[in-house]
Amino acid sequence: MTDKPMSLKAFWDALEEQLAAYTADELRALVRAFAREVTPTERQAFLTRVRDAPRATVATFKHAVKPETLLKDILALANQVKQKMKNAEYYDDYDDYYEEHDDTPSPYDDFIEPLTALFDRTQAVFDLGDFARARAAYQKLFEIFDLEDDYGRGLDIQDLSTVDANEARARYLRAVYETESSAQRPQVLYEQMRIAEQWFGPPPMLEDIISITRAALPERERFLDEWITFLRQQEDALADLWLREAIRLARGTAGLAELARTEGKKRPLTFLDWFTALEVEGDYQQVLAGVQEALRVLPKNLRLRAAIADHWARAAHTLNQAEEVRAARWEAFRVEPALGRLLDVWESTPSAERCAVMQQAVQHLQTFRPPRADESNVFSDRFDSPIAVNRATLVHACLLAGDWEAAYQLATKEQVLGWSSTESAQTLVVPFFLVVLSGKRPNVLPRNLRELWQAGLEYSSGWSRWNTESVQNRLADRLERIYEEYIPTLTFEPEQQARWLEWCLGVANKRVDAIVSGQHRGSYNKAAMLIGACAETLRARGDPAQADALVRQVRTRFPRHRSFLAELDARCG
Repeated sequence: MTDKPMSLKAFWDALEEQLAAYTADELRALVRAFAREVTPTERQAFLTRVRDAPRATVATFKHAVKPETLLKDILALANQVKQKMKNAEYYDDYDDYYEEHDDTPSPYDDFIEPLTALFDRTQAVFDLGDFARARAAYQKLFEIFDLEDDYGRGLDIQDLSTVDANEARARYLRAVYETESSAQRPQVLYEQMRIAEQWFGPPPMLEDIISITRAALPERERFLDEWITFLRQQEDALADLWLREAIRLARGTAGLAELARTEGKKRPLTFLDWFTALEVEGDYQQVLAGVQEALRVLPKNLRLRAAIADHWARAAHTLNQAEEVRAARWEAFRVEPALGRLLDVWESTPSAERCAVMQQAVQHLQTFRPPRADESNVFSDRFDSPIAVNRATLVHACLLAGDWEAAYQLATKEQVLGWSSTESAQTLVVPFFLVVLSGKRPNVLPRNLRELWQAGLEYSSGWSRWNTESVQNRLADRLERIYEEYIPTLTFEPEQQARWLEWCLGVANKRVDAIVSGQHRGSYNKAAMLIGACAETLRARGDPAQADALVRQVRTRFPRHRSFLAELDARCG
């Protein structure tokens, strides 16, 4: 789980606590220590800040912020933006350049600095406790981001690099809370939170509103009770999310447990919140007990059960209960048969039993039917959407189960193009057979075979250059580690080896013909790499003559395709 940034309230509370622990002399020493870190060009500015610090009273601060003209200044800037949009023109060269350069200046970049300044002033007004003015100002500021010219261009709050968008949104909602009457507060806050949810980022939470300032939330206990009552009457995903948060804030882990046990079927995401809270408290035994309660209550094919099984596995791992971890990993794979879940099953199974368990996984993948959409009442796109079995996942299961024939049959049904697809079986099966036939360990393969094998793992794992997942957790890396251990244990009978080698060479030639004859220039390197990998496999098997003949035959078929021949020369010499 990614750590959340420290809230503003937590930051100021911690800072005040630390400052209170210092004597006057220690504070002087601290300022001197900070001064030693100042660069020569920043020294005068540092001295000015120290000199002017005693003058920073509320009165002078308020004078600098100019609250009385804030709304007027925001409206003036909004009118300037509208006027420029009214006169906006379409530039072909601008859009062509923008396609290739993410840092292309926007026609509205000139507004970023003054808009940032207005956000800073609005934050200052909020800090002064002028919530009515801050509420109106934030509302007008956010409306600027809804403006677009005739070509869909406009401003985005993410362009304001020094403005924390989520904190600005939290200040606005806190101002709404502070300025509404007790009777209207739940209804109005609910409506404004729903609107704010559409602006950017994850949904706003009540905890964000509470922690945006050090001041206590007025009428907190009363509001939480009324908020819970109000949210129970709503029937949507956000209301469910905010209800679970309110229960946690008002009644703690025990409240989540009660909600899960009484309304778990209607609000199954409560189980996840309950288990998360228990993990924070370190009560893993209760997690195990709660998981069994959840699995007894929830529908057998509910995708959410996989996330519940993740809590089960973590708790069991912490308590050193290996069999429970295995059961949890299989349950997660059963309802969400994705590649990552398959690898979890493999890694949690003792080596001697892995082949048999992978055979069970193959059978499950072949017979899996996703539940109908109406079988779930989960308020989450992640859990209420059905999952389809990916062909590459099935291929991995077949290979790890030692079912070569099943993997072969899946690959033979495909065209020789399209290996970049995450659904392709050939992109994995051909490199796998070549690696095994070479007799080499996956971590010491020759260049072309190594690159072909790694590409097969990446494509079959759904990897792309837009993937933000860390390198350590990438599925392709997990697959590479698993196969490095697994492949050296495998052997083929001579008849099998001859059959697979003939098939791989046939596929390679057909793929090269399809790529080069079809003038898929962007894939010439891939075609040359495949031929190079086949030649390296033949040489590793002690047949350099056949390897040379393979390269010559390919070269002879395409004597005029100089671009391809150049790639082949680079790959094969």
